[in-house]
Amino acid sequence: MDQKETGLDDTHPEGYRPWHDGDGGEAASHDAPDALLAADGDDQSRDSRSKPKECLSSLASKLHLGHQEQNSPSSSSSIPRPQTRRHHSHRLRDLWHVHSEALADLSDSTLYPELDWDAHLRRENTLSKAEADSLLKRKERIAQSEAFRQLAGVKEGEVVQPKDVPTVSLGGSGGGYRAMLGFLGFIEEFQREESSIWPLFSYTSGVSGSCWTLGTLYTVGRMDAAYLFDHFALTSSRHPLSLAAIDAVARSAKGTYFQLGPLLQKLHLKHLHPGPLDLYGTLLTSHLLLKSKDEGQEEEEPCLKREWYQWSRVFERCRIDQGEQPLPILTAVRHERPWKDWKAPGEQPFASSNHMSAEHQAAGSRTWWQWFELSPLEFGSDELEGWIPAWSFGRRFDGGKSTQRLPERSFSLLLGMCTSAPAGPLSAWLQTLYRNLPTGKFGDWLRKETDEWTAEHPEQTEKIQAHHPVHAMNEANPFFGAEKKEGRGEGFENSPRIHLIDAGISNNLPQVHFRPGREVDVVVMCDYSSDVQSGGAVQRLVEYGKERGYVVKKASADGERATKGGTGGDAASSEKHDAKGDEHTPTAEEIAQRFAGQYAQTLTLHPTHTGSGAAETSAVYNSRHQPQLLHEQTMVYLPLLPHAVQPGYDPSTAPFSSSYNLTWTDEQVQTIRKTARACAREGVVAVRSAIRAAYEKRKSERMDAEARRRYATHAGAS
Repeated sequence: MDQKETGLDDTHPEGYRPWHDGDGGEAASHDAPDALLAADGDDQSRDSRSKPKECLSSLASKLHLGHQEQNSPSSSSSIPRPQTRRHHSHRLRDLWHVHSEALADLSDSTLYPELDWDAHLRRENTLSKAEADSLLKRKERIAQSEAFRQLAGVKEGEVVQPKDVPTVSLGGSGGGYRAMLGFLGFIEEFQREESSIWPLFSYTSGVSGSCWTLGTLYTVGRMDAAYLFDHFALTSSRHPLSLAAIDAVARSAKGTYFQLGPLLQKLHLKHLHPGPLDLYGTLLTSHLLLKSKDEGQEEEEPCLKREWYQWSRVFERCRIDQGEQPLPILTAVRHERPWKDWKAPGEQPFASSNHMSAEHQAAGSRTWWQWFELSPLEFGSDELEGWIPAWSFGRRFDGGKSTQRLPERSFSLLLGMCTSAPAGPLSAWLQTLYRNLPTGKFGDWLRKETDEWTAEHPEQTEKIQAHHPVHAMNEANPFFGAEKKEGRGEGFENSPRIHLIDAGISNNLPQVHFRPGREVDVVVMCDYSSDVQSGGAVQRLVEYGKERGYVVKKASADGERATKGGTGGDAASSEKHDAKGDEHTPTAEEIAQRFAGQYAQTLTLHPTHTGSGAAETSAVYNSRHQPQLLHEQTMVYLPLLPHAVQPGYDPSTAPFSSSYNLTWTDEQVQTIRKTARACAREGVVAVRSAIRAAYEKRKSERMDAEARRRYATHAGAS
């Protein structure tokens, strides 16, 4: 595949270094050319560019930048405390430099070489050349690794064929900091030499909180989970949106730039106005990435680095291109409501305004959440058959080609988008409340009243459920004006903007392993949802299979129990109290007995389209244009459950483990770390067994195919 097929029109300039090792202080101080800054029809003069300073002043006032807040007793001493008036004046002076530096970045091709490139939308679901090449190199590396040879029982002197190496994907669910730290604990265990599981993954993906894990692991975390835990132990005691946390970032080198620069760039381009969730993304991500001083390192104060905010650079900096690490994939979803999308200018979606009419009822049954993925290589959706280079997300597109040349969108905005649970529709919040209504007569009465009111007031219900209390981020739609296809897009190509939110709203488990071309054999799915003890997450897998063309079949006794929707949660709930009804702290023996066999559940995702006549490499789509699973996958489901190593800690019910708690003490971080690692150890045998079985299956299929070819050749010769 040539460069145009991958979305690159221009080659890298001679001498171009894909990684800039500085801390972001080398940005040019000149203003961006008028032609670039007016690319969206904004013909303002240079003199009028001072207007964004009014926004800076407003933002500074809202953020209380320069104001002092007392640190909590649990705050780490390695992060400096608010300082003197002299330091405040320096900070306010730096604030006014953010404007000029942010605009200068819009034309600095030394820091952002993508400013010299155009991008194209690929309307196909094949893997990009870069992904296919890196996947091959990853498999070649795995085939030569001692970890895989031992796992597969390869005899000394035997050569492992890369095509026999199964494609293994690691996924992490949502669940706030519980998911972020829980996923990190699983990864830490998989990275240990005794486990040697991490070197066997070709992909890793996350939803919501697990996106924080991957975003930090591949940037500030140095691909070392143990190192990243030490990092979080120093930062997690502050709420990321607290004044103390905001102040700590603002006092670091270029901290204010990373907090406000992306917002100013977006504001300046006029067509995309930043909103509350943009600010949420820059503040939260900068807090997560703020690196404290390391032992023996020269840094004298916390710092942020520009390279951490350029997601596409991860591909080369982490040597994914050489097959040394799995490809990370972040996820987000879009609410596909056909009657709400742009059909054509002035066109009305319904002939009747009656919400009880047949066309309204039919449309209501056709709503779904459309999945998008963002890797360091590409952004796109297999449902829409469209992919653009990751560095081009945020640019305006028309007819499948970018009409702007902008720097890569700040990673803080991307990560904020993928973790923007507050932007979910009101229906998601109401469903959560509905699921958690109390049991008994009162709960039954409340459910009955709710159901009756909903049935009697369909119009009000639709309006309430469709309402988004917090507006999603505004981003340019790369599918705008692109080629249309019957049954695909539902008119989405007529919309100039795209609104994506946290994928946990749809299914709290990542679904990137279904993308055509990846042919994933084994999925290791780590679940940190609050309902892991009730089997709700696995049941969602079963329901999602109806959309993706598979049925969940048992591959073990535990798998059979999981598909029926239970993992022992009822027993766990009933044993929390003793005979007198008092709180009872379970013993290690009780925990071990209660959750025996539930830490690793092996499931088989069996395609329903087998024997349909479609070629194995071809894609089959349903009525929503969702690609269907065409080959069998094995899933090892690993939930975060209470464990005997800490019998008094239940990750699902401990108050500090709530999905909504973003303030964790060092002790609490170490608590979930210990339990997560113990749960991961329980699943190592199941994971290794699944990978070995997939290897033996691939090897057998290859040898059978070679035997058939030899027979055909011999028969033809005779």
